[in-house]
Amino acid sequence: MRNGAAMPHIRPLYEQLSKLNEALCELDTLVLQERKDITGLNITGLDAHRLAMENVFVRVRTLSEQAGTLIRAACDLSNITVDKGLTALIAVIPKPDRELFVKLQKTIHSVSAGIENSLAVNRALLEDSLAFTNQSLLMFTSMLKSISTNTYGQAGRFIETRDQPRIICKEI
Repeated sequence: MRNGAAMPHIRPLYEQLSKLNEALCELDTLVLQERKDITGLNITGLDAHRLAMENVFVRVRTLSEQAGTLIRAACDLSNITVDKGLTALIAVIPKPDRELFVKLQKTIHSVSAGIENSLAVNRALLEDSLAFTNQSLLMFTSMLKSISTNTYGQAGRFIETRDQPRIICKEI
């Protein structure tokens, strides 16, 4: 920040937005690692990355809320009464600092959109995996269910096995 002296209240906001950007980049990395775990069938890694992602999501939410508070406060100090948002604040920031804020805002939007898309892909992969697993279970369950109502078992005694899984085993 070059011109922080003209508007000292924007420096903490810039630092907060930078921290938010760093957390989002970390989350993006974790989401991509999660995809590798999904496609590599690494259940242990998937669970570990899920926990790490939850922690980063909490941090992102906290940083985002704090940035929102700083944006509203900076808008009040800059006499912005309508649309107290970052875009309105950027419009009144002096030129050298404005470019830094614009660049940071674009980066945050870009990384956020990338995370959203990556999460959608991961969700689709998991849903497809679960659907495939359910189909496989249905197929094996239908194959193992007995169609006949009677079978021999337990030392030659006659037993009923209607719609129950049937496993054939040979006894000596």
